[in-house]
Amino acid sequence: MASGITLSAGVRQNLLSLQATADMMGTTQNRLATGKKVNSALDNPSNFFTSQSLSDRAGDLNSLLDSIGQAVKTLDAANNGITSLTKLVQSAKSIAQQARSATAPAATYDALNVTGTLPSETIGSTIAGGANDLSAKAVNLSFTNLAETTASASGATFANDAAVVTAIPASNASNGTVQIRVAKDGGNFVDFNVAVDDATMTDKASLLSTINGTTESGGATLSSYGVTASYVGNVLTLTANSADVDFKVSAGGSGSTAASLTALGLTAGDNNSTSLLDQIVANGGSAGTSSLVLSVSGQTDKTVTFGNSGGQVSTVAELNTWVQSNRGAATGSISGTTFSMSLSAASGNAVGFNATDVGVTKALGLDATTANYNFGTGARGGMGSALSKSFNSDLTLGEVDKTLANGTSISITVDANDGNGSQTQTVGLSGSDNLTAVVNKLKGNATLSANLDISNEAGKLKMVAKTSDVDFSIAAGSATTALNMTAGSYNSTSLLDQVVAGGGSIGDSISVSANGGAAQTITFGKGTGQVSTVAEFTKAISNLSGVTSSVTGSAFSIGVAQGTSQTSLTITGATNTLAAIGTSAQTKSGVKHEGDPNATRSSLQTDFNNVLDQIDSLSKDASYNGINLLNGDDLKVAFNEKNTSSLTIKGVTLNASNLGLNKQNGTTFQDNSKIDETISAINDALTSLRTQASKFGSNLTTVQTRQDFTKSMVNTLQTGGDNLVLADSNEEGANMLALQTRQQLSTTALSLANQANQAVLRLF
Repeated sequence: MASGITLSAGVRQNLLSLQATADMMGTTQNRLATGKKVNSALDNPSNFFTSQSLSDRAGDLNSLLDSIGQAVKTLDAANNGITSLTKLVQSAKSIAQQARSATAPAATYDALNVTGTLPSETIGSTIAGGANDLSAKAVNLSFTNLAETTASASGATFANDAAVVTAIPASNASNGTVQIRVAKDGGNFVDFNVAVDDATMTDKASLLSTINGTTESGGATLSSYGVTASYVGNVLTLTANSADVDFKVSAGGSGSTAASLTALGLTAGDNNSTSLLDQIVANGGSAGTSSLVLSVSGQTDKTVTFGNSGGQVSTVAELNTWVQSNRGAATGSISGTTFSMSLSAASGNAVGFNATDVGVTKALGLDATTANYNFGTGARGGMGSALSKSFNSDLTLGEVDKTLANGTSISITVDANDGNGSQTQTVGLSGSDNLTAVVNKLKGNATLSANLDISNEAGKLKMVAKTSDVDFSIAAGSATTALNMTAGSYNSTSLLDQVVAGGGSIGDSISVSANGGAAQTITFGKGTGQVSTVAEFTKAISNLSGVTSSVTGSAFSIGVAQGTSQTSLTITGATNTLAAIGTSAQTKSGVKHEGDPNATRSSLQTDFNNVLDQIDSLSKDASYNGINLLNGDDLKVAFNEKNTSSLTIKGVTLNASNLGLNKQNGTTFQDNSKIDETISAINDALTSLRTQASKFGSNLTTVQTRQDFTKSMVNTLQTGGDNLVLADSNEEGANMLALQTRQQLSTTALSLANQANQAVLRLF
């Protein structure tokens, strides 16, 4: 206001009121224009700076939201990668399962064997000496019979064919004959009239042919009836075919002439043979009644009658034929004048001949020969009677020692190591007992038979413990002496004895397990089901299931056969016990030998390896904004403006190798067990992927939660800051309206004040 101007109080007052209202309206308009009631520290320092601080923090947090959002995308990329890796791993599993379903090569695993050497057992035994040999011997009989003779007649000597023609006179009648009368088998004479004719007898051959071909009235030829013409040198000779043929040469008979007899050089007369039957009759026997009885152990006596009738015997040859047909188990032969019979060595065997006819005994020499047979220390033999010859094959106790004729006994003590102690058995024997009878009586004792093998060993009593657990002793006595046995103890050494001697103990055991099966135990001892001898050990290992076993001599073996699945063999047990049987604790596994590879499996193995390559590639490609959580990169996410709140997400390397999946080389997929291992590894990889996906999912949830929290925090800060500085538009609008009203009133008042002044002016 210009100095020197004087305003009335009313004007001044109204003017000041207008000025104040204008100032207030300017303030209100500014608030309405900016929306704030505090636009500078001058307005409200506290609210202004507090709001600015809150707004600044909200801006800082808002800028962090971008970083958090990128972290979310990085986790999304990792999650997508794991999802895809899972699909690839599942594809690899499918390939492995297809390979497992394909036919596997016929692989084989080696056979296995555990060997050992069993200690030597000794088995108590005794055998009688050789002084008193009671063994059965072969029975041999031999005697000499009288010789047989065969009749013959000698004629002229024909040096050549011309001599034959010259010898027959030209004056000889064409029907001149020589008569040969033959008696065969003691029958009637039969006449053969030989025609002597220079027309037919032109040479040596035709001469023999004519004589041998001459027939009797019945049509039989001379040679077939028993007499044969032949040349002995150049001498015409007539010979009987057997010892029971006699013949007579004469010039008698129809047409016979002395000249014909002379032409052949034959002498008239009898030519008689001497047969066995002839000898028997000559010595007082009779044809058809004299007989001989053949006795051989094990068969019915056989009787032969000497004579000429059917089935009877008249010659040595016929007797030999009969003997061969009726000798049974014996052997017999007639060689020349020697007659022999024999029978093999066996207890109780006997062979003999008996005859009731003196002609037979003399002809066969049964009463002319005394034969002895040596039985060990004694001699027995001879005829027994003038009409028989027979031997038995073995001695009796009474024959060995006459004092035993009335019987005796023998005592044997047995200790079978079975917990029953020693048991003495007394067996009664008879003086008439031969070795076979002694053996049978001893074997008839149940205790002895159960523990001892008792036998006739080449005429000697033999006793052997049946097992190496058995000890026995023989008491001295007359029967022991007669059997030439040594009194005393005969102890055995068993496998169990050897095990204990080697440091083992009764009750020790060994166990055998084959091809992963349950252990099977063999216990050494004397109890039921336990093993104390090599024989029991042999049986025990043969009863093991799933293994093969053998004992050859002292060597034993336990093995498993070659197979198409893994073979294994384990033997365990007490160290000293195993050492005692020549082995040790050990485990063996069969080496696998692959068959021809399956083409399908080989192809699938290649596919499997290709999938692993894709797994490696995918894990490298799962990056976002330069960070690959699947390839080992870490991700750090800040959650406040001071970086004091953050989350570090550890990356992993999810390539095939780190997932436990390795490429399959060679023939791995040809082996079911290897494929099974691969499938197991794939299952582990899938578990790892799911676990890692869960971890990343948990991290993603955390990041998203912090993202939402930050967004809310920014809003809170901004709202709080605005609340400090923002104006209430409703309030400011109302103020503006009031101020405008006030201004109008002030203006009106000022106008009124001015009108008063104007009225004064109008006075002038």
